[in-house]
Amino acid sequence: MTDWIDLSFDLNPEMWIYSAENYSDPPFGAMKWTDPETSRYEVWALSMGTQMGTHIDAPCHFVPGAATMDAFDPQHCFGRFRRVDAAQPKVDLSPEGWAGITHLFLDARADHLARVADIEALLTLPIPIWVMAGGVRVDHPDGLWFHQRIAGAGKFLVEDLNADDAGPLPETGEIITTPLKLTGLSGSPTRVLLRGT
Repeated sequence: MTDWIDLSFDLNPEMWIYSAENYSDPPFGAMKWTDPETSRYEVWALSMGTQMGTHIDAPCHFVPGAATMDAFDPQHCFGRFRRVDAAQPKVDLSPEGWAGITHLFLDARADHLARVADIEALLTLPIPIWVMAGGVRVDHPDGLWFHQRIAGAGKFLVEDLNADDAGPLPETGEIITTPLKLTGLSGSPTRVLLRGT
């Protein structure tokens, strides 16, 4: 069995924060609240956004009224993944080929332009968790189409992985995705680890 590969970004004040025209995610903040000299223990106050660093999007992140993080099944914190290359996403879609797979790992690190039809075909699979390395580019005029379509299909999407320098990733194996247990929210920072089998 191979070693676990940690694909999670560190959370710290110097980390990259998502921003677009007229918008920016909240920055990361950590302030020492108390220390052993005053309280005999150390506690920190944190401030951050739900989509901070490596994170998971609940469907409601893009679809109003859709599932929040409450609906994330804890049985999916640990599961099996199958890697799909976003540049060549045609795969066997038979149920037998995906038996026991809980996470679709979409590897979008290479230059590509995925077809809408290929993404739609992958969405027919009964896989509840999608994990994306890199950024998926789709031949659709709406730059947020991919995220909205994943959310509209009721899938949870794990993204912003620290995978650019990870080298070749296994085709299949075990995966851990552990979001915080947050109530009524649109996402959560998430630790992501995988290993091939």
